[in-house]
Amino acid sequence: MPVDLSPAGRPSVYPRRPRFWPWWFCIWLACAVFGGAIALLLWPKGERAGGVPFWFCVVGIPNGFFGLLFAIERVGYEAIWYRAYHRNLHRDRWLAQRIRVAQKSLRVLGIGYCLPLNRQTLAQSINAGVRLPRQQQPRSGAGVIEHCRFDDPQQVFDESDLFTESGFDAVVDAAPKRPIPQLVFRIADALKEIGASLHALTRYEPAHWPQVRVLAEPGEEALRERQVRDALHLAGLPPLAVQAVPASHGLLVADAWLDAREARPLLVIAAAWHDGQPHAGSTEGCLATLLDAGFYCLPEDVPVMARLHRPVEGNADEIEYCFANAVIWGRAGFDVVTRAWITRAVERCNRGLRIANLDAIAKSEAQYEPARIVGDFGNASGWLSVAAAIECGAADGPQLIIDGVQSAILHVLPGGSGKNPSLPEHSVHDRSKTELATA
Repeated sequence: MPVDLSPAGRPSVYPRRPRFWPWWFCIWLACAVFGGAIALLLWPKGERAGGVPFWFCVVGIPNGFFGLLFAIERVGYEAIWYRAYHRNLHRDRWLAQRIRVAQKSLRVLGIGYCLPLNRQTLAQSINAGVRLPRQQQPRSGAGVIEHCRFDDPQQVFDESDLFTESGFDAVVDAAPKRPIPQLVFRIADALKEIGASLHALTRYEPAHWPQVRVLAEPGEEALRERQVRDALHLAGLPPLAVQAVPASHGLLVADAWLDAREARPLLVIAAAWHDGQPHAGSTEGCLATLLDAGFYCLPEDVPVMARLHRPVEGNADEIEYCFANAVIWGRAGFDVVTRAWITRAVERCNRGLRIANLDAIAKSEAQYEPARIVGDFGNASGWLSVAAAIECGAADGPQLIIDGVQSAILHVLPGGSGKNPSLPEHSVHDRSKTELATA
């Protein structure tokens, strides 16, 4: 769950310093006048009005009584002051410890995607600025909807063709077969781009292998898990542990992984496919992001492309607090954030940025909207912004990812971005294998 600083409460207020003038001067004057008068009235008539005992009663006792009152008030003031001081001290220490926990980042070890980008990379599409969703007929149903989807390839049904991890075909006569959904090929294409890093991270015992979290809508958990397992096998990768998480978590999958303090890497997979009626402006595709919490040293052939800090989920009515906390969690200054990647903006976004002292990115030239170019990727739009920010290259400073009410700071490392433009967009699918052997 997100780091909660509310148990710290507000800092204790220090008491006001006692003012001798005029209140304590009036109290001293009253003690001196009334105390001296009472001492004179009570002095024995037969005794001489002079000497040490007389002046002790007339002057010493009233001033001593005043000193006692002043000491009592001072002791109370000091007690309240030290109580507030020590509470604020412990509060500051607790906040510093919680903020250190919140500022723990995840290393981005690789990104892979398969999107209908017309043989372009994500960076090329964003730089071109041409909107890809167009008016077209969905796969099923009537009507024309503006969306972005893959072209249905020519399917080849050959029961003797099966993919293998070694890259050559094999024939399994007795194994029962089932059709492979097209989405499995797309997920396998995305995994191929980070396959080298995954192979390097699975050289050790299975207890240290990466774990997979796939975003799934309600009711699709088992389907997504099966599709990812098939895609891992199709891409020639080891059988990693796959678990579905609610798609509504979005970027908060990284927050949950940081809270779990897992030493294993994390592979986040998000996919969207529209066999039925798609939403207007939506897109299909798959995105895979490989993350690591930094507990162990990485193999030399596994690069670190960026650092993704803890995501923050805020309230739409107070979005400025979400932006401010994201910057604090990201160990960034408010004046050094250079870009904002916005996928699902909320109302008062620019106003909230200005309130959060992020004036540099509260203007259109510092804001990028990959969803406007590629299409709406649903609850995985935040991860699409992460991939776009990394691929577009290192900026002059940290970048703010805004996905609705979720925000996070991303530090792109020099030399850690870029994608080979010569890579084919559908490398796995082009083999046209349509059946998968089942155990």
